[in-house]
Amino acid sequence: MNISDPPKNLLRLFRWFCHPDLRPFVEGDLIEIFQHHVKTKGKRKANWLFAKEVGKLVRPSLIKNLEGFKRLNNYGMFKNYLKTSIRSLKNNLLFSTINVFGLGISMSVGILMILLLTELNSFDQFHEKKESLYRITSSSKIHEMELALSTASHFIGEQLANQVTGVDEVLIMRPGISTNLELRGGPISLTGYYATQNFFDVFSFQLLEGNPNTALVEPNSIVLTQTLANKIFPNVNPIGKALVLESDGGWQQRTIQGKVTGVVEDPPTNSHLQFESLVSLSTYDQPAEGNGWNPSFRTNQKAFQQSFVYVVLNEDTQPVAIEEAMADIMADYNQKEENPIIHGIQPLDEFVTSDKYINRSGASFSKKRISIMLGLTAIVLLSACFNYTNLSLARALRRAKEVGVRKVNGASRLHLLLQFMIEATLLSLISFTVGVGLFFVIRPGFLALPNPAANGFSMFELDIAPIHLLYFLFFAIMIGILAGILPAIFLSKLKAGTVFNDASKIKLFSGLSLRRILIVFQFALSIGLIMCAFLINKQYQFALNYDPGYETENIFNISIHGDYIDLLETEYKKLPAVVATAKASTVLGYGSGEMGMAHSEDKSHTGMALINAIDENYLTMHGFELIAGNYFEQPLSEGQEPDQVILNKSFLSLLQMGSPQEAIGKHIFFRNARFRVIGVVEDFITYSLNLSFSNAFGFVQHATEGIYEARNLGVEIHTDDLLTTIGDLEGIYRKLDPLHPFDGSFHTDAIAKSYESEKTTFTIISFLAFLAISISTLGLLGMAVFTTETRMKEISIRKVLGAGIANLTMLLSRSFIIMIGIAAILSIPSTKYIVDEIILNEFLYRANFNIADLLSGLFVVFLFSLLIIGWQIRQAAIQNPSDLLRDE
Repeated sequence: MNISDPPKNLLRLFRWFCHPDLRPFVEGDLIEIFQHHVKTKGKRKANWLFAKEVGKLVRPSLIKNLEGFKRLNNYGMFKNYLKTSIRSLKNNLLFSTINVFGLGISMSVGILMILLLTELNSFDQFHEKKESLYRITSSSKIHEMELALSTASHFIGEQLANQVTGVDEVLIMRPGISTNLELRGGPISLTGYYATQNFFDVFSFQLLEGNPNTALVEPNSIVLTQTLANKIFPNVNPIGKALVLESDGGWQQRTIQGKVTGVVEDPPTNSHLQFESLVSLSTYDQPAEGNGWNPSFRTNQKAFQQSFVYVVLNEDTQPVAIEEAMADIMADYNQKEENPIIHGIQPLDEFVTSDKYINRSGASFSKKRISIMLGLTAIVLLSACFNYTNLSLARALRRAKEVGVRKVNGASRLHLLLQFMIEATLLSLISFTVGVGLFFVIRPGFLALPNPAANGFSMFELDIAPIHLLYFLFFAIMIGILAGILPAIFLSKLKAGTVFNDASKIKLFSGLSLRRILIVFQFALSIGLIMCAFLINKQYQFALNYDPGYETENIFNISIHGDYIDLLETEYKKLPAVVATAKASTVLGYGSGEMGMAHSEDKSHTGMALINAIDENYLTMHGFELIAGNYFEQPLSEGQEPDQVILNKSFLSLLQMGSPQEAIGKHIFFRNARFRVIGVVEDFITYSLNLSFSNAFGFVQHATEGIYEARNLGVEIHTDDLLTTIGDLEGIYRKLDPLHPFDGSFHTDAIAKSYESEKTTFTIISFLAFLAISISTLGLLGMAVFTTETRMKEISIRKVLGAGIANLTMLLSRSFIIMIGIAAILSIPSTKYIVDEIILNEFLYRANFNIADLLSGLFVVFLFSLLIIGWQIRQAAIQNPSDLLRDE
């Protein structure tokens, strides 16, 4: 097939339904649009867009008349089918109620997923140049770790703008605007980006005040969002107003003597780029203090972690051509370097959902989580559909006479098929109203779930728009068709001459009935979901309670934003509730430390390691186990650089330094600085249970400035009045730093927060497991009621012959117990594999799952089943046998 030919199956489908008089004209336009998409977007995406265009053409004005269906286009017949369906639902009220609530429960999750996917697909779609807008990515190796980043160097951005044809616009942005402003209403924080002057040419954010062509041209130009402008300059036009920013973002301190040159509309929720301010990139040329600023930032090819580079391609340019051009630009550099830098190009519709790239701006929602949620939603929906199918097949014998009468009176199989499908669709539409109500109940809980990847921004609103009603209607109809298709096919094929036989049995696979296969599958789904929830919760609790190798209880950590840490520590020590204090550059458990290459003294061994700068109290306050040497004893003097280090055992193994006692007195190099080993501590968790940059970790003494400056103060607290003590800590802090917010948290709470993503996954799976067991319980209730009703005479005879409730329970539950056992055999191994290899695959340390954990889903399903069956049999057992057998 030629690359410019559309997919044959889709083209064949279009030709089948399109009216022959219109087909040549519409088909020509379709193919022309497809070929244009192939040139501009590639074959794969063009295929998807072609499918979308074909779907849009399925409308009454273009569909041909279907031969053989004219007799069905009769209002009276449809009205009769509708009345019959309503009558059938009323006559079987218990089964109808079970199906309505089962489908309604599952549809509430389906509605949530429809809105979630709709909002995800709407991200950044408001930009006028969305079809040709891309982001430059970078892949390389740093410290033996493969990195794929959504950032690139300023250098590659300028090269694309000046040297590469086919690029209409190149926008370069840098994070790093972070400051606090003291206003009459109190201090507020301000964050933002440096951006080149063509920001408003690339993105379609509406500039409410100012000139979009000049707003970001001059140095120190500042554009504020509407909300921030109203806070800083209430009831005043801010254009031309002076605004001084003392920014400390991006590991640098910079004073910006700014002037407001524009006010932009707040970025919408469905924008990957969220900001409060924009500062002209020409401002960044001004020198700043700190190691985050480098005067060669425009020409440094290695600085690919620092800038976001967006490009707008013209219609005739293929993305692969840009990638080839960037490879040519980097060829000389990559030939000289051990770790080459490979730049790629990412389309706009992957900015939010791509799992490949890290270091992204704004919010993200991983494809892995989407896949898990879609899979679980499908499980819940299938479980509800199986309920309807099982109960409908179980009641098939009762409706056989109805089928026979209709066939005798001339009804064809197509008529009967249509009738039963209308009945299923009507039930689905009724269930949909229940689902909408349940959706509004679960919506607030879902929106409140933590999503660390959102970077503090709200990603979703889940509001229902008019267009969603069409999606919901289609969804409800499809669920009705899916649930009703098997019963409709079975009932419609019954023959009038055999309707009084046991026609409800459809034998499959060595005598198993279709109904039993569906019940086993439904039990398997419920067992799997419940087991999955148990296992994930155990891993989550394991992560929270795992001994990291140091003490974290009662330690309150406070972030420091200035040079007042010594004074703050002195004031804190005066509080009676404060037992100990310690300073550090980062906090273990959710802050990794400084990363770099470490070398042995003779440079024979090397590897990646982490270093944390601490004071002489840190290791004792946290209770690290010293196995050789000594702790730090005296603080460094003003301006002195650290030259001693305390290592963990993994560091010794990395550099082949021998035993802990042998390592004492030896020297190592870290980032080309020389340190003498004075102590060795036992290994500990260097970052978290699901992420580790390196197990090799060392401690040096903190300095007064630079990369080894202490930025956190830990305070060990013992008090019965915790709220008062925290209030005292905050009060002292605000006296010394009234501008920055008090940012403090207990060490254990911060570690727990680092596992918020796992907590969210556990909450979602637990909720869906609850829904699945609820649906299965409803289905089991229906099947138990049906089984008991059809065997009432048998139960009565057995009672007369002396059978007790226990005997009857065993008799009627035996088949269900066997099916639950088969479901467990199918479900437990597959669920264990999914949990280990997909859901928890990122955890380096795992909880041990015992036999009780693996059988948790089976226990819950078995318990519910016995309760339901036992209750139903008890209802049957208390009836008087003579009432049922008097006419026999």
